[in-house]
Amino acid sequence: MRSYLDRYPDGAFAAEARQSLDTIQKRNRTAAAKSDRETWDRAVRTDNAGAYRAYLSEQPRGAFRAEATARINQLEQADANQAGKAAAQAGERALALDPISLRLVEARLSQLGLDPGTVDGNIDRDTRGAIRRYQRDRQINATGYLDQATVSQMLTDAFR
Repeated sequence: MRSYLDRYPDGAFAAEARQSLDTIQKRNRTAAAKSDRETWDRAVRTDNAGAYRAYLSEQPRGAFRAEATARINQLEQADANQAGKAAAQAGERALALDPISLRLVEARLSQLGLDPGTVDGNIDRDTRGAIRRYQRDRQINATGYLDQATVSQMLTDAFR
C-alpha cells in the first residue's frame, strides 16, 4: 500500500490505501509495548528524519519500524523534491495565466475525467492532482504544476 501511495498519491485507490494503512497502524499500536509507543509518539511529535532514526535506534524491533522507515523516506524525498517544486512553481508563475485560462485548464481536465474539483479558476489540491495525472498519462514531467509543455499538450489534445 505504501508503494502504491508513493507511486500514485492521487490514484483511484489512494483513499482506501490510506485507510488500510491507518487500520494497520492502529492494530500495531494496540499490540506495541508502552515504551515502544512512547518512543514512537515522541518521534511523531517531532516529525523529522532524525527523530525517526532515533526511534529505530532505540526500538530496533519496534512495532512501528516500517512506518518510521517510510516516514524517513518521505521526508528525505520531500527535501530532494523541494528544489524541483520551487522550479515548477516559478515556471507556472512565469506563464502568467489569467483566471479565465485557469478555468479553461480545469474544464479540460474535467472533460478528460481527471476530477480537478470545482471549475473556478483556482488551482487547489484537487486541480494539482488532476494536472499530475494528466502529465503522467502523457509522459510529461508530473509535477502537478502547469508548464509550457503541459499547456501546449492540452491545446494540441483539444484539437484532436
